[in-house]
Amino acid sequence: MLVMKLWYGIEQAVKALLIGLVTVMVATSLAQVFWRYVFNDPLTWSEELARYLFVWIAYLSAWLTWRHRAHIALDAVTYLRSPVLERWSARLVEVLVLGFCAYTFYANFRLLGLTVDQPSAVLEIPMVWVYSAYNVMTFMICGDILVNWLMGALAVRSGRVQALSRPA
Repeated sequence: MLVMKLWYGIEQAVKALLIGLVTVMVATSLAQVFWRYVFNDPLTWSEELARYLFVWIAYLSAWLTWRHRAHIALDAVTYLRSPVLERWSARLVEVLVLGFCAYTFYANFRLLGLTVDQPSAVLEIPMVWVYSAYNVMTFMICGDILVNWLMGALAVRSGRVQALSRPA
């Protein structure tokens, strides 16, 4: 399916981006330590850059963790060994997460509007770039839920029963 291939491609791109972001964050932090202790002249911008990279890493990782359903969760329903109850429980969680993410996606636009012209303290980048990481995460989580619902409906219609996007 084209949609699943596209969604898989997005996942791979996000993984590559995360590797790049972590690499830059670590290199920046190491450079700060080096400059501070070797040259006795700390970098003024490294801590801020590392902090903002960490924000993006955290939110992109949160989406990736959601995608693989690897978040910490209460699994009391799974102990009942009822597949029907597990499916309904999973759908309820998805509906609640979708509602929360959709609402906060919308609500965060007000904050983004306030920060368009607000520069960061040292790097002087618009803070909207930092705060937009949250909207990217909520958009991706909503997209993941909707894509899986769509693919699940298509699989049921075509008679295929399989895990659509999750490894076994």
